[in-house]
Amino acid sequence: MIDFHSHILPGIDDGSRDIEETYEMIKEAYNAGFKSIISTSHYIEGSYECDKLSREHMISEIEQGLKDKNIDVKIYPGTEAYISRDLNLLVKENKIATINNGNYLLFELPMNTKVLFLEDAILNLISIGVKPIIAHPERYTFVQEDPNMLIELIEKGVLFQMNYGSVSGIYGKEVKKTAIKLLKSNMIHFLGSDSHRHQSIYTKMNEFKDNIIKVVGEDRFEKLSEENPQKVLNSEEIEIERPIKIKKFFF
Repeated sequence: MIDFHSHILPGIDDGSRDIEETYEMIKEAYNAGFKSIISTSHYIEGSYECDKLSREHMISEIEQGLKDKNIDVKIYPGTEAYISRDLNLLVKENKIATINNGNYLLFELPMNTKVLFLEDAILNLISIGVKPIIAHPERYTFVQEDPNMLIELIEKGVLFQMNYGSVSGIYGKEVKKTAIKLLKSNMIHFLGSDSHRHQSIYTKMNEFKDNIIKVVGEDRFEKLSEENPQKVLNSEEIEIERPIKIKKFFF
């Protein structure tokens, strides 16, 4: 498996607090079955502003430490950027890192507020050849109220990443219900841990994996956890399945 969304880099956001915790998290990820981790620590203007070069230097040091500790996990650069109309400029200025310095960028939205300039931000990214991926849509209240809003975004070229723990209810009942709806309706393209601490997400992966497989089956799980993430790392096109409109009374 490839972890598509993580906060393992030490001391640059609300994730890992120091290098010791970073190594503990990576060991847990390895034991959970992850062979690769995309490091997507936050970039939020005015709060968390670790730039692309600093992240790459940090990853190089971590990977050397992993070799010394005989932990066979590959770490890739990335960012979970907070939505901005100028994400394209932040990419061009090397302030935020695309995934593996390729053609895809992960970004997040406010949890409870629709972004009026979202379409502009998406078009600005596409205009420079960057494919937008929105993190954990199942957690946004406006998506919970209207999951079908994702269909139009998918048609515009947006992809979506769901958190492993969402189907198991770790973020609440509404997130769980929405996650299942989105999975069954072909609106999720990647899975990520969104892990911020050791002894949390990675140690529960067996439960999370089993619950997702119950919803989508083994083949679909492999596509979301391995095949699609690998294509992103290679800057390859993702095969998009047609999203299915969700009926009001889904259950």
